[in-house]
Amino acid sequence: MRVHGLGIDIPDQRVDGRRQVLVDELTHAQNVGFSLAELSIPSLNVIINGELIPQRAETIKQAVAPFDLRYSVHAPGRTNLAFGRDPELEYRVLEACVRFCHAIGARALVYHSGLQALDAARTGMAGLPSDEELARGAEREVAALRRLAPIAADLDVIIGMENGDPHLWEYAVLKREGQGSDALAKFHARMRTSALVGQAEAVDHPNVGITLDLAHLHLATQALGEDYLEAISTAAPWVRHLHINDNFGKLDAGVDYEGYRLPYGEADLHLPPGWGRIPFAEAFARLGDYEGDIVLEIKERYRDHLGEGLENTMRILRDNGHQLPV
Repeated sequence: MRVHGLGIDIPDQRVDGRRQVLVDELTHAQNVGFSLAELSIPSLNVIINGELIPQRAETIKQAVAPFDLRYSVHAPGRTNLAFGRDPELEYRVLEACVRFCHAIGARALVYHSGLQALDAARTGMAGLPSDEELARGAEREVAALRRLAPIAADLDVIIGMENGDPHLWEYAVLKREGQGSDALAKFHARMRTSALVGQAEAVDHPNVGITLDLAHLHLATQALGEDYLEAISTAAPWVRHLHINDNFGKLDAGVDYEGYRLPYGEADLHLPPGWGRIPFAEAFARLGDYEGDIVLEIKERYRDHLGEGLENTMRILRDNGHQLPV
Protein backbone atom coordinates (compact mmCIF):
# COMPACT_ATOMS: atom_id res chain seq x y z
CA MET A 1 0.00 0.00 0.00
CA ARG A 2 1.00 3.59 -0.60
CA VAL A 3 -0.67 5.70 2.07
CA HIS A 4 -1.16 9.33 1.10
CA GLY A 5 -2.35 10.48 4.51
CA LEU A 6 -3.55 9.31 7.90
CA GLY A 7 -6.76 11.00 8.96
CA ILE A 8 -9.26 11.20 11.78
CA ASP A 9 -13.02 11.60 11.67
CA ILE A 10 -14.52 14.67 13.33
CA PRO A 11 -17.49 13.41 15.42
CA ASP A 12 -20.74 14.90 14.13
CA GLN A 13 -22.62 14.85 17.44
CA ARG A 14 -19.72 16.56 19.18
CA VAL A 15 -19.60 19.39 16.64
CA ASP A 16 -23.41 19.54 16.21
CA GLY A 17 -23.37 22.71 14.12
CA ARG A 18 -20.94 24.64 16.35
CA ARG A 19 -18.11 26.22 14.38
CA GLN A 20 -15.82 26.74 17.39
CA VAL A 21 -16.08 23.07 18.37
CA LEU A 22 -15.14 22.14 14.79
CA VAL A 23 -12.10 24.43 15.00
CA ASP A 24 -11.12 22.92 18.35
CA GLU A 25 -11.39 19.38 16.95
CA LEU A 26 -9.29 20.26 13.92
CA THR A 27 -6.69 21.88 16.17
CA HIS A 28 -6.50 18.69 18.21
CA ALA A 29 -6.27 16.51 15.10
CA GLN A 30 -3.41 18.56 13.72
CA ASN A 31 -1.57 18.64 17.04
CA VAL A 32 -1.81 14.86 17.40
CA GLY A 33 -0.18 14.45 13.99
CA PHE A 34 -2.94 13.62 11.54
CA SER A 35 -2.68 14.99 8.02
CA LEU A 36 -6.36 14.66 7.07
CA ALA A 37 -9.72 15.20 8.77
CA GLU A 38 -13.02 13.68 7.68
CA LEU A 39 -15.91 16.10 8.14
CA SER A 40 -19.47 14.88 8.66
CA ILE A 41 -22.26 16.63 6.75
CA PRO A 42 -24.80 16.22 9.61
CA SER A 43 -22.61 18.34 11.88
CA LEU A 44 -22.18 21.34 9.59
CA ASN A 45 -25.62 22.84 8.76
CA VAL A 46 -24.56 23.28 5.13
CA ILE A 47 -27.29 21.20 3.45
CA ILE A 48 -30.96 21.92 4.09
CA ASN A 49 -33.79 20.05 2.35
CA GLY A 50 -31.47 18.76 -0.35
CA GLU A 51 -29.84 22.11 -1.11
CA LEU A 52 -26.29 23.23 -0.41
CA ILE A 53 -26.28 26.67 1.21
CA PRO A 54 -23.34 28.48 -0.44
CA GLN A 55 -22.84 31.03 2.34
CA ARG A 56 -22.60 28.32 4.99
CA ALA A 57 -20.30 26.23 2.84
CA GLU A 58 -18.07 29.29 2.53
CA THR A 59 -18.12 29.72 6.31
CA ILE A 60 -16.90 26.13 6.78
CA LYS A 61 -14.27 26.63 4.08
CA GLN A 62 -12.94 29.63 5.98
CA ALA A 63 -12.95 27.67 9.25
CA VAL A 64 -10.96 24.73 7.87
CA ALA A 65 -8.59 26.62 5.58
CA PRO A 66 -6.01 27.74 8.21
CA PHE A 67 -5.11 24.17 9.15
CA ASP A 68 -2.35 22.11 7.60
CA LEU A 69 -4.85 19.36 6.85
CA ARG A 70 -6.51 17.82 3.82
CA TYR A 71 -10.17 16.86 4.03
CA SER A 72 -12.63 14.15 3.14
CA VAL A 73 -16.38 14.27 3.75
CA HIS A 74 -18.95 11.79 5.07
CA ALA A 75 -22.52 12.00 3.73
CA PRO A 76 -25.44 11.54 6.16
CA GLY A 77 -25.56 7.93 7.31
CA ARG A 78 -29.25 7.68 6.38
CA THR A 79 -28.79 8.73 2.75
CA ASN A 80 -30.01 5.82 0.62
CA LEU A 81 -30.20 5.89 -3.17
CA ALA A 82 -31.68 2.39 -3.30
CA PHE A 83 -34.47 2.33 -0.72
CA GLY A 84 -34.96 5.92 0.46
CA ARG A 85 -38.59 7.04 0.62
CA ASP A 86 -38.01 9.97 -1.76
CA PRO A 87 -35.41 8.91 -4.38
CA GLU A 88 -35.08 12.37 -5.90
CA LEU A 89 -34.45 13.97 -2.51
CA GLU A 90 -31.90 11.30 -1.68
CA TYR A 91 -30.12 12.10 -4.93
CA ARG A 92 -30.20 15.84 -4.30
CA VAL A 93 -28.69 15.36 -0.84
CA LEU A 94 -25.81 13.33 -2.23
CA GLU A 95 -25.22 15.75 -5.10
CA ALA A 96 -25.13 18.58 -2.54
CA CYS A 97 -22.52 16.58 -0.61
CA VAL A 98 -20.39 16.31 -3.77
CA ARG A 99 -20.67 20.05 -4.32
CA PHE A 100 -19.69 20.71 -0.71
CA CYS A 101 -16.60 18.54 -1.19
CA HIS A 102 -15.62 20.71 -4.12
CA ALA A 103 -16.29 23.89 -2.14
CA ILE A 104 -13.73 22.97 0.54
CA GLY A 105 -11.31 21.06 -1.70
CA ALA A 106 -12.12 17.57 -0.39
CA ARG A 107 -11.49 14.78 -2.89
CA ALA A 108 -13.30 11.85 -1.21
CA LEU A 109 -16.97 11.54 -0.31
CA VAL A 110 -18.10 8.58 1.81
CA TYR A 111 -21.61 7.28 1.12
CA HIS A 112 -23.12 4.34 2.99
CA SER A 113 -24.20 1.96 0.25
CA GLY A 114 -27.97 1.89 -0.07
CA LEU A 115 -28.12 -1.91 -0.07
CA GLN A 116 -29.83 -2.04 3.33
CA ALA A 117 -33.57 -2.59 2.95
CA LEU A 118 -34.72 -3.13 6.54
CA ASP A 119 -35.53 0.37 7.76
CA ALA A 120 -39.14 0.47 6.55
CA ALA A 121 -39.85 -2.88 8.21
CA ARG A 122 -38.14 -1.67 11.38
CA THR A 123 -40.42 1.36 11.67
CA GLY A 124 -43.52 -0.63 10.70
CA MET A 125 -44.09 1.45 7.56
CA ALA A 126 -43.83 -1.62 5.31
CA GLY A 127 -42.97 -5.28 5.27
CA LEU A 128 -39.81 -6.76 3.89
CA PRO A 129 -39.27 -6.04 0.19
CA SER A 130 -39.77 -8.76 -2.39
CA ASP A 131 -36.93 -10.09 -4.52
CA GLU A 132 -38.17 -7.88 -7.34
CA GLU A 133 -38.20 -4.81 -5.09
CA LEU A 134 -34.68 -5.59 -3.87
CA ALA A 135 -33.47 -5.78 -7.47
CA ARG A 136 -35.22 -2.53 -8.37
CA GLY A 137 -33.61 -0.79 -5.40
CA ALA A 138 -30.13 -1.90 -6.45
CA GLU A 139 -30.83 -0.71 -9.99
CA ARG A 140 -32.11 2.63 -8.65
CA GLU A 141 -28.84 3.17 -6.80
CA VAL A 142 -26.78 2.34 -9.88
CA ALA A 143 -28.83 4.74 -12.01
CA ALA A 144 -28.44 7.55 -9.47
CA LEU A 145 -24.67 7.04 -9.20
CA ARG A 146 -24.35 6.96 -12.99
CA ARG A 147 -26.19 10.30 -13.05
CA LEU A 148 -23.96 11.75 -10.33
CA ALA A 149 -20.60 10.35 -11.44
CA PRO A 150 -19.94 12.86 -14.27
CA ILE A 151 -20.71 15.73 -11.89
CA ALA A 152 -18.30 14.26 -9.35
CA ALA A 153 -15.67 13.89 -12.07
CA ASP A 154 -16.06 17.52 -13.15
CA LEU A 155 -15.63 18.58 -9.49
CA ASP A 156 -12.70 16.18 -8.86
CA VAL A 157 -14.52 14.15 -6.20
CA ILE A 158 -14.40 10.37 -5.68
CA ILE A 159 -17.54 8.74 -4.25
CA GLY A 160 -16.82 5.68 -2.11
CA MET A 161 -19.69 3.33 -1.21
CA GLU A 162 -19.14 2.09 2.33
CA ASN A 163 -19.84 -1.47 3.49
CA GLY A 164 -22.11 -2.18 6.46
CA ASP A 165 -22.13 -4.17 9.69
CA PRO A 166 -24.84 -6.29 11.38
CA HIS A 167 -27.07 -5.21 14.28
CA LEU A 168 -29.27 -7.13 16.68
CA TRP A 169 -32.34 -5.10 15.68
CA GLU A 170 -31.97 -6.40 12.11
CA TYR A 171 -32.18 -10.01 13.28
CA ALA A 172 -35.21 -9.06 15.39
CA VAL A 173 -36.95 -7.58 12.34
CA LEU A 174 -36.24 -10.70 10.31
CA LYS A 175 -37.62 -12.93 13.05
CA ARG A 176 -40.76 -10.81 13.33
CA GLU A 177 -41.24 -11.06 9.57
CA GLY A 178 -40.86 -14.85 9.60
CA GLN A 179 -37.33 -14.94 8.21
CA GLY A 180 -34.32 -16.82 9.53
CA SER A 181 -31.06 -15.16 10.51
CA ASP A 182 -29.48 -16.44 7.30
CA ALA A 183 -31.61 -13.91 5.38
CA LEU A 184 -29.67 -10.95 6.78
CA ALA A 185 -27.24 -10.65 3.88
CA LYS A 186 -30.16 -10.65 1.45
CA PHE A 187 -31.82 -7.62 3.03
CA HIS A 188 -28.57 -5.99 4.21
CA ALA A 189 -26.50 -6.80 1.15
CA ARG A 190 -23.90 -4.08 1.75
CA MET A 191 -22.46 -6.32 4.47
CA ARG A 192 -20.83 -8.27 1.62
CA THR A 193 -18.05 -6.61 -0.34
CA SER A 194 -19.11 -8.63 -3.39
CA ALA A 195 -22.41 -6.70 -3.45
CA LEU A 196 -20.58 -3.35 -3.46
CA VAL A 197 -18.25 -4.57 -6.18
CA GLY A 198 -21.31 -5.49 -8.23
CA GLN A 199 -22.70 -1.98 -7.83
CA ALA A 200 -19.38 -0.35 -8.70
CA GLU A 201 -19.01 -2.54 -11.78
CA ALA A 202 -22.53 -1.65 -12.88
CA VAL A 203 -21.88 2.09 -12.47
CA ASP A 204 -18.57 1.64 -14.30
CA HIS A 205 -17.09 5.09 -13.67
CA PRO A 206 -13.65 5.94 -12.26
CA ASN A 207 -15.15 8.42 -9.78
CA VAL A 208 -17.29 5.76 -8.07
CA GLY A 209 -15.70 3.03 -5.97
CA ILE A 210 -15.67 1.62 -2.45
CA THR A 211 -14.87 3.07 0.95
CA LEU A 212 -13.79 -0.08 2.72
CA ASP A 213 -14.51 -0.07 6.45
CA LEU A 214 -12.32 -2.81 7.89
CA ALA A 215 -14.13 -2.74 11.24
CA HIS A 216 -17.61 -3.10 9.71
CA LEU A 217 -16.29 -5.96 7.60
CA HIS A 218 -14.82 -7.71 10.64
CA LEU A 219 -18.26 -7.78 12.26
CA ALA A 220 -20.05 -8.70 9.05
CA THR A 221 -17.86 -11.66 8.13
CA GLN A 222 -18.02 -13.01 11.68
CA ALA A 223 -21.83 -12.82 11.60
CA LEU A 224 -22.07 -14.42 8.15
CA GLY A 225 -19.40 -17.05 8.76
CA GLU A 226 -17.32 -15.80 5.84
CA ASP A 227 -13.60 -15.28 5.38
CA TYR A 228 -12.52 -11.78 6.39
CA LEU A 229 -9.34 -11.60 4.33
CA GLU A 230 -10.99 -13.02 1.22
CA ALA A 231 -13.72 -10.38 1.50
CA ILE A 232 -11.01 -7.70 1.55
CA SER A 233 -9.39 -9.22 -1.54
CA THR A 234 -12.74 -9.14 -3.33
CA ALA A 235 -13.09 -5.40 -2.67
CA ALA A 236 -9.44 -4.45 -3.19
CA PRO A 237 -9.53 -3.45 -6.89
CA TRP A 238 -12.35 -1.01 -6.19
CA VAL A 239 -11.20 0.50 -2.89
CA ARG A 240 -10.72 4.28 -3.15
CA HIS A 241 -10.86 5.24 0.55
CA LEU A 242 -10.22 3.34 3.77
CA HIS A 243 -11.80 3.51 7.24
CA ILE A 244 -10.28 1.70 10.20
CA ASN A 245 -10.91 1.22 13.90
CA ASP A 246 -10.89 -1.84 16.13
CA ASN A 247 -13.43 -4.26 17.58
CA PHE A 248 -13.79 -7.89 18.67
CA GLY A 249 -16.11 -9.10 15.91
CA LYS A 250 -19.08 -9.55 18.28
CA LEU A 251 -22.69 -8.66 17.53
CA ASP A 252 -24.27 -6.10 19.83
CA ALA A 253 -26.71 -7.23 22.53
CA GLY A 254 -29.21 -4.46 21.90
CA VAL A 255 -27.37 -2.06 24.21
CA ASP A 256 -26.42 1.36 22.84
CA TYR A 257 -24.41 2.78 25.76
CA GLU A 258 -20.73 2.42 24.99
CA GLY A 259 -19.83 2.10 28.67
CA TYR A 260 -21.88 -1.11 28.82
CA ARG A 261 -20.65 -2.46 25.49
CA LEU A 262 -16.94 -2.04 26.09
CA PRO A 263 -16.53 -4.42 29.07
CA TYR A 264 -18.15 -7.14 26.94
CA GLY A 265 -16.34 -6.28 23.69
CA GLU A 266 -19.59 -6.00 21.76
CA ALA A 267 -20.53 -4.30 18.51
CA ASP A 268 -18.94 -1.60 16.37
CA LEU A 269 -16.93 -0.09 19.20
CA HIS A 270 -14.79 2.25 17.08
CA LEU A 271 -11.74 1.57 19.25
CA PRO A 272 -8.25 2.85 18.47
CA PRO A 273 -6.39 0.30 16.30
CA GLY A 274 -4.58 -2.16 18.53
CA TRP A 275 -7.26 -2.33 21.22
CA GLY A 276 -9.31 -5.12 19.62
CA ARG A 277 -8.74 -8.20 17.49
CA ILE A 278 -8.80 -7.03 13.89
CA PRO A 279 -5.75 -8.47 12.06
CA PHE A 280 -4.66 -5.19 10.47
CA ALA A 281 -1.31 -6.44 9.18
CA GLU A 282 -2.99 -9.24 7.23
CA ALA A 283 -5.82 -6.93 6.14
CA PHE A 284 -3.41 -4.31 4.77
CA ALA A 285 -1.51 -7.05 2.93
CA ARG A 286 -4.69 -7.83 0.97
CA LEU A 287 -4.77 -4.17 -0.12
CA GLY A 288 -1.25 -4.19 -1.53
CA ASP A 289 -2.01 -1.95 -4.52
CA TYR A 290 -4.10 0.56 -2.59
CA GLU A 291 -3.10 4.21 -2.96
CA GLY A 292 -5.03 6.67 -0.84
CA ASP A 293 -5.83 7.81 2.65
CA ILE A 294 -6.59 5.88 5.81
CA VAL A 295 -9.11 7.49 8.15
CA LEU A 296 -9.37 6.40 11.77
CA GLU A 297 -12.99 6.54 12.95
CA ILE A 298 -12.71 6.66 16.74
CA LYS A 299 -15.62 7.10 19.16
CA GLU A 300 -15.67 10.29 21.21
CA ARG A 301 -15.04 8.51 24.50
CA TYR A 302 -11.62 7.38 23.21
CA ARG A 303 -10.45 10.78 21.91
CA ASP A 304 -7.79 10.99 24.63
CA HIS A 305 -6.13 8.02 22.93
CA LEU A 306 -5.93 9.34 19.36
CA GLY A 307 -2.15 9.57 19.53
CA GLU A 308 -1.92 5.91 20.53
CA GLY A 309 -4.21 4.92 17.67
CA LEU A 310 -2.15 6.89 15.18
CA GLU A 311 1.12 5.44 16.47
CA ASN A 312 -0.24 1.89 16.36
CA THR A 313 -1.42 2.37 12.78
CA MET A 314 1.90 3.79 11.64
CA ARG A 315 3.78 0.96 13.35
CA ILE A 316 1.66 -1.71 11.64
CA LEU A 317 2.16 -0.07 8.26
CA ARG A 318 5.88 0.48 8.76
CA ASP A 319 6.56 -3.01 10.13
CA ASN A 320 4.88 -4.55 7.10
CA GLY A 321 6.69 -2.53 4.47
CA HIS A 322 3.91 -0.17 3.39
CA GLN A 323 4.83 3.28 2.15
CA LEU A 324 3.94 5.94 4.69
CA PRO A 325 3.23 9.61 4.00
CA VAL A 326 6.32 11.79 3.83
